[in-house]
Amino acid sequence: MEVYSTENEQVDAIKQFLKNYGLTIILAIVIGVGGIWGWKYWQSHQANRLQESAGEFATINEALTKPTPENIALAEKFVSETNDIYGALASLELAQLAIDANDLAKGETHLTKAISMVKNEAFADMLNLRLARVQLALDKTDAALISLEQVKSKAWDGMKNYIRGDVLAKKRR
Repeated sequence: MEVYSTENEQVDAIKQFLKNYGLTIILAIVIGVGGIWGWKYWQSHQANRLQESAGEFATINEALTKPTPENIALAEKFVSETNDIYGALASLELAQLAIDANDLAKGETHLTKAISMVKNEAFADMLNLRLARVQLALDKTDAALISLEQVKSKAWDGMKNYIRGDVLAKKRR
């Protein structure tokens, strides 16, 4: 470390330091502040988008209590435009309506779409179990076994093995 004997030497050393590193320091500060601001903006944007999606889902959920073709089309549009948990929930409702109407192929499509949207492993496991049941009803035994393999949680092992037994029994017929 250099020792300066006068104040002028210290001032000159500071000026030289700022001349050498001033731009780097300013850029680091600007980038740091910009990064923090950008991250906070992104989080706010994501929260707002999720809140809007929740409101739209509530409307669609209410509309699906009367499953008219218009309401189903509205829900399908919402699912196609949304890629979050609310889109998955709407797709799950559409799957239930399709299965209740004995349109198992459409139910399978909606369940597959819901699985692709879900980030929560427990929810994905439950959806895969439902999908396996629908595939079993459609005589897609190999697809049902693949869906069952996607179930990761040990908590579902009983149900998973029960469905697997039904699939294997049907496959042997």
